[in-house]
Amino acid sequence: MQTIETTIPAQASPSLAGDGRRLSTVFWNRATGVVAAVLFAAGVWYGIPQLDPAARCALIIFGITLGAWVLTRLEETFVAVAALLALGLTGVIEPTAMFDSLGHSLIGLMLASFIIAAAASATGLSQWLAMTVARRARSVAQLCYWLTAANLVTALFIPATSARAALMAPVFLALNQHFNQPRIGKVLALVFPTAILLSAAASLTGAGAHLLTADLVAQLGGERLDFLRWLTLGLPFALVSSFGSTWVILHLFLTEPERRQALTLESGWANDHETAAPEASKSKQYYVLGVIVTLIGLWASTGLHGLDNSLVAVLGALAVTWPGLGSISLKKGLKAVEWGLLLFLAAALELGESLVRTGAAEWLVGHLFAGLSALSGNAALLAGGVAAIGLLSHLVITSRSARAAILIPAVILFALSLGYNPTALAFSAAIASGYCLTFTVSAKPMAMFAQLPTATYGPADLLRLSGVLLPLHWLLLLLFSWLIWPALGLELTVAP
Repeated sequence: MQTIETTIPAQASPSLAGDGRRLSTVFWNRATGVVAAVLFAAGVWYGIPQLDPAARCALIIFGITLGAWVLTRLEETFVAVAALLALGLTGVIEPTAMFDSLGHSLIGLMLASFIIAAAASATGLSQWLAMTVARRARSVAQLCYWLTAANLVTALFIPATSARAALMAPVFLALNQHFNQPRIGKVLALVFPTAILLSAAASLTGAGAHLLTADLVAQLGGERLDFLRWLTLGLPFALVSSFGSTWVILHLFLTEPERRQALTLESGWANDHETAAPEASKSKQYYVLGVIVTLIGLWASTGLHGLDNSLVAVLGALAVTWPGLGSISLKKGLKAVEWGLLLFLAAALELGESLVRTGAAEWLVGHLFAGLSALSGNAALLAGGVAAIGLLSHLVITSRSARAAILIPAVILFALSLGYNPTALAFSAAIASGYCLTFTVSAKPMAMFAQLPTATYGPADLLRLSGVLLPLHWLLLLLFSWLIWPALGLELTVAP
């Protein structure tokens, strides 16, 4: 017994000491966070007396929310919902307004889009598309360009980049196993998430941040960006950005002989690796594809028939879940919805609107963008400044939707205060904030492909890639803001 009593403490003490240190670190980190939040709240409340109490409360809640998004590991949706609750408890918004945003048409559009994406996934439509285009490739370079094209197509009907990454991961694993060459595998691993993230710029439904941007622009007096308008403006940028980035990846990480390496992907091999659900027949696949094509056509022709985008999306969701015709049931489709993202968007919408209604946003813009005001006389330099802020924002705010919720209202009010077109600067900021390739934590697709059960890429590869792509995207945004988008009717300056 004596041996047991002396042995157990000796073995347990290192573990207990380690647990104690971790608990102490957690305690002090949380205590520091609470103290910082209290000091920030006191500084705003007593330091900005020119703002009314509602505006100061909104500003305090916004600042603490931003800090929680950037500096803590708290889940972004939890933080957003907590901010919404704080707005209600402090009287900044009416208690009923906490739930009004859940009934916003954008939330309905996203919900229906998730159901449609689940139906497409059940039939293996995205994987079939990728494998179909891959069979056309005759070299490694051609394969990468074809895969980029396939990911660009999926951006038109799958509303979340993380969902597209999950659908494409099995395709990458199959291709990587077929090649069994680490350098080519690294390039493929980089091409997939890069194309997924950058091609989202093509579509209004490509990311929740786009829907948030479109709504905020319309609410604050800018142009209403419907599906066709966003496609007209965003598709050219997505094409240049996605294919240009694929070209950069190929030339950074492969030699010319490796890029030209001949390959043949036999039809049988591709069929063996397609991951369609067992019960999904070809007829259901074609049916879902037909519904998606019809939806895109209806979204693109809103001006002709007058149907709201959300209504069209709900019709599509019912079509792909119709008993006997659809590939999934409505119950299964609802289970595939990313409810956390919908709650986040609803809370972010209300948080942004509360800042605008109380006047806190106007005060915040005047201070945050004070440095850019000196550029107000030069539209090109001003657009470059906004683009730079949008591109660099992913270094501190890892959530794309959070970046939009923070940046877009500020950019719109800043543009209005200087007499520039708020739609033009907000659209540029939204596209710029979609760049998130520097770190694996910058976006879910980057993290997902980095963690696949095979050798892919590391932090040094991403830093090397972003060192080239980040300045190129800044120049690309300048080109589009100054030449391309004005030619498409989106002028930086507002006609007097």
